[in-house]
Amino acid sequence: MGIEVLEEKYQIYRSKNPENIKKFDEIANKVAFIQKEMRQLFDDITPFLCRDCEAPCCQCMPVEGFFTENDYFIYRSFYDAPFELKVEHGIDTGCAFLGKKGCVLPVDIRPFPCVKVNCKALRDELEKKNRLVKFKGLYNDLEKIQKEIWALIK
Repeated sequence: MGIEVLEEKYQIYRSKNPENIKKFDEIANKVAFIQKEMRQLFDDITPFLCRDCEAPCCQCMPVEGFFTENDYFIYRSFYDAPFELKVEHGIDTGCAFLGKKGCVLPVDIRPFPCVKVNCKALRDELEKKNRLVKFKGLYNDLEKIQKEIWALIK
């Protein structure tokens, strides 16, 4: 789903459900904390692992980011619509937010699919570094939060 469509949905939701905006802000703070914890687990692994991957996630989906309605609404609690962050990188199947040095979206609120990775190689590296249990806990925390968001958006 394109960013323009998500932004339109967000604005409509915001105008029809102003009572939920504060709740989204509270949820966004939880998500930001979890994502910062996840980044600490990943940051010394992904630059090398993803660079050498034959099918890197960020280059294999012709989308405007991996945003879903849920995580876009959370993103908008902290940041303006990311229209100006889109990158023209020439990779037909690449994420629109993939810059020369990786993702250009803020590290604290990235789309859930981007941080809830299911890459076997990454999981193996996390396990080698005794981080997999913590990752799974954070992953499960995001799962619970997604359900909370779905209930608000319904």
